[in-house]
Amino acid sequence: MKLRLILPASAAFFLAASCTPYKEPPPPAPADPAANKQTEEQKQKAAELKEKRKKDAEELASKEKQEEGATPGGGDVGNNVGNGNPDATPPKKPEPKKTYDTARPVPGRPGFVFSPYNNKIVDVQDIPSGKLVQDPTYPKSEKKYFRVP
Repeated sequence: MKLRLILPASAAFFLAASCTPYKEPPPPAPADPAANKQTEEQKQKAAELKEKRKKDAEELASKEKQEEGATPGGGDVGNNVGNGNPDATPPKKPEPKKTYDTARPVPGRPGFVFSPYNNKIVDVQDIPSGKLVQDPTYPKSEKKYFRVP
């Protein structure tokens, strides 16, 4: 008998609680001017980081161009392959190009992507799509690269 009374009462309570509007708290008060100096410093650091990433991307692009322009087999002109010389070794096959993972874009934040190696957010603003970028969350000794989507 008590169960018949408790069940409708609890349903009515949850129904009333779910219809109550949620009031968002007011935004925080504006910070003092001293905090704006810190923001300016952060902006300057972000600009320096962007510039560094651009330079790294340019270096990486020049490395890619050099790898593409290399002749297969090391550029041996005077090898004796096909001249009847049994001691001649066949030319080396070019190594297959290394493929890199592509980052995933962050929804709602253009210019930002998730790193394919650790899913941390990386700023790739001003870097064109398809470029190879070094993951800044890893040290240069580990050399983790990914493509911008």
